[in-house]
This record gives sequence, C-alpha cells and structure tokens, in this order.
Amino acid sequence: MAELRWHPLIRDWVMIASHRQDRPQMPKDWCPFCPGSGRVPDDYEVYRYDNDFPALMQDPPEPDDVATDFYRMAEAYGKCEVILFSPEHSSAFHQFSVEHIVKIIDLWTERF
Repeated sequence: MAELRWHPLIRDWVMIASHRQDRPQMPKDWCPFCPGSGRVPDDYEVYRYDNDFPALMQDPPEPDDVATDFYRMAEAYGKCEVILFSPEHSSAFHQFSVEHIVKIIDLWTERF
C-alpha cells in the first residue's frame, strides 16, 4: 500500500510504499532499461513508460484508519513513470546535444 505519513520532526510528508518490496529480483546480468529488454524498444532516443511498481497511484486506496493528532496519514496520489534519456547507460546529461536535450525537455513538458 502506498501512503503519505506526516513526519513531525522534519515537518514534512514521507512517502511509504510497502508494496514495492514485492518487486521481482532480476538477474544481475539483465537490465530492464537496455534496448530490446522487452519493455524498452530496440531503438530509441528518449523513451517513457508507466512504472510497473509505482510508489504513487492515480486511484490510491484510503490509508488505514489509525491516524491520530500525532500520527497523520494521507493518500499517496500521483503518477510514476520511467523516463529514459538515452540507450547508453554511461552517458551523462551534459554530453547530450542541444537537439537531444530539447527532446528530453519536450517529453517533460508533455508530462506536466
């Protein structure tokens, strides 16, 4: 279950997503972000897809009714996506061409 819990010491909401611990463990020699891995196309420049194990949900369940004045809880509403900037894992943002960065920014602006 995904929920937000109020942390009174830091005075901020903390996201708890206990259901994410049930994600499958992948072999060390396999990467879900590599081109052709099944979820990711063989050829792409910038790519996005919905996270298979999101920490936020668009229709979250109500948190358990255990909240108190000290222990506050709220729904963890939101959307989690995976955005891949490049098929090259070792690439860094500052190495991208201006045209490539524009594609990334265009994808970001589509999200918001």
